[in-house]
Amino acid sequence: MRVLLVYANRSRLHVPPPPIGLAYVAAATERAGHAVRLVDLYPARDPAATLRREVRAFAPDLVGVSVRNIDSASAQLVGSQLDEAAGFVAAVRAETDARVVVGGPAVSILGPAALRHLGADLAVLGEGEVAFPDLLAALAAGRDPLSVPGVVSRSGGAARATAPARLASFGPSTLAGRIDWRPYARAGATWPIQGKRGCPLLCAHCVYSVVEGCAVRARPADEVVEEIAEVAATVGPRCFEIVDSSFNVPLEPAVLLCEAILRRGLEVTLTSTAVNPLTASPELFALMKRAGFNSMMLSPESACDATLASLQKGFTAEHVARTAEAARGAGIPSNWFFLLGGPDETEATAEETVSFIERRIDWPGSAAVVATGVRVLPGSAVARRAVAEGVVAPDDDLARPTFYLSPAVTEAWLVARVNRAVLARPNVVHTAEQGGRTEGALTRVLAGLGVAPRHWRFLPRLVGFPPLLAWRRRQARKNPTRPPGQESRV
Repeated sequence: MRVLLVYANRSRLHVPPPPIGLAYVAAATERAGHAVRLVDLYPARDPAATLRREVRAFAPDLVGVSVRNIDSASAQLVGSQLDEAAGFVAAVRAETDARVVVGGPAVSILGPAALRHLGADLAVLGEGEVAFPDLLAALAAGRDPLSVPGVVSRSGGAARATAPARLASFGPSTLAGRIDWRPYARAGATWPIQGKRGCPLLCAHCVYSVVEGCAVRARPADEVVEEIAEVAATVGPRCFEIVDSSFNVPLEPAVLLCEAILRRGLEVTLTSTAVNPLTASPELFALMKRAGFNSMMLSPESACDATLASLQKGFTAEHVARTAEAARGAGIPSNWFFLLGGPDETEATAEETVSFIERRIDWPGSAAVVATGVRVLPGSAVARRAVAEGVVAPDDDLARPTFYLSPAVTEAWLVARVNRAVLARPNVVHTAEQGGRTEGALTRVLAGLGVAPRHWRFLPRLVGFPPLLAWRRRQARKNPTRPPGQESRV
């Protein structure tokens, strides 16, 4: 078949992630003998027109649309990305009668509901390298799509899904050569590298295991390093990002990767998406720094034992405190994510977390991003809690932005407490401030100067600049129950 694969992510809220997942699917589809063209809509000035033009030029037998995000996941920046993706599906249909298949993380999370919201014929769940080529083979042979694991199809008027299969192993992404890297570089993006898949953690608010499964499958460290070296030589990104669901759980693959980089003598800059306090240590951070990590992101969500237990994080407040001290000692710029208002949150438990931020996340290059309200995702423990408490209806597919807030707190109180932290510590940022004009301008300037990402490591210094700091503090005092910059998107 002639297969057109479309990357639909257009969000400017965060630094744009290149389509690593779709690149894996493209490679698997080519290995199955199909002709593949990948269309990346992120840099397009008029994405719908670009897509229609590509459909006419390629004349595909089937179009696959990858949808990364459902929405912003911020209660104060509500806006669905499904509508834009549905518009792209409609643009395809205006040009061709070819079947439209949707996939990507958002689709895996939504399951059968994705067909209704996106207007597609079929959907692929989980790892597309398995399901998508098998689906193409089933369609070519005239077999029922539901004979393939990890597929959603309409049957008898209703959308039905089969359980996804999981890859036993996987290799390099083949992203190089499939996209134009220059727009991503200008936007301060990092080059994604996946070293392992599967998340054994069962955090109450997270559904990562729905996308990748629970079983951890790690690539050989030397193979990952070879991929980094090849991309460094051919594409030359300024920073590589390890995008594993948890960089250091289990710990061994993280250690082996760092050691392999050092053994190879590879001089590259790296960052990591998700460093977990459970196995963080001064020894790990020292090894990461030697290997070339210029930053890391951590998502403890809380620094209170009661809240951590309710969120099923699997570690304690002591783990979070030790991780903060280890990060400070290593001198690695660190971006910390905290989540207020989850199950069983009270003013006292939230105070524990925010006080910890004020006392312990305060060294140069450190930032604390705080969210108020928990996005309720289908299949999560928080979703079950929300149904039990009557927050959402049992038949709500949760495709539209829906947030859980503990009945023991109010959003106004939580935001006001975060605002007091902003007054005390300029490196504290509410999620409503992310992706605004100031951050965007900082990224463009630093990227233009050739500074390696992640550029957020300079944000604490920028927001501490006296005029901007004074403005943020005026906003926090003027509207104590509104995140600074929520309306002006600073």
